[in-house]
Amino acid sequence: MASSKVRSIESLEHFHDGLLRLSGDWDDALQEVRMMVHRAEEYFSQDRPKYWRHQAELASRELNESKDSLAMKRSAARAEDRPAATEAFARVQKCERRVRFCEAKVREAKAWSIQISQVCNEVLGPLADVAQHCEVGLPTAATELRGLIEQLKAYAERD
Repeated sequence: MASSKVRSIESLEHFHDGLLRLSGDWDDALQEVRMMVHRAEEYFSQDRPKYWRHQAELASRELNESKDSLAMKRSAARAEDRPAATEAFARVQKCERRVRFCEAKVREAKAWSIQISQVCNEVLGPLADVAQHCEVGLPTAATELRGLIEQLKAYAERD
């Protein structure tokens, strides 16, 4: 039978402690990354679309108000009694541009929402694998290492 001389198990103890710390540190980092991914997904799939839908509603209301104002200015019985409607007409055009802009942003926000959700899911998949290693793989390795350390201690005490 071959013989070996065990002098120090201390470095293995440090390695064991390092494995446990690494597992905890990675788990904390993964939780932070998951939270950042979820916040980004929420921002692009809820906050931005909601914001632009609201802006589109406001723009539509303002357009209706400007059209009403223009109609009132044009509604005088005689043409010479009508006030100048140039500013009101320009305001209607500006409001129409704003409505088109907001509607385009609503469409863009919806497209971004779908795209960002897909990317977030692509990121979260591999993160789950890394989390599995942190929660199961590293602690299991540390437990096995602890068993080997105990066996080495018992062997060292026999000599």
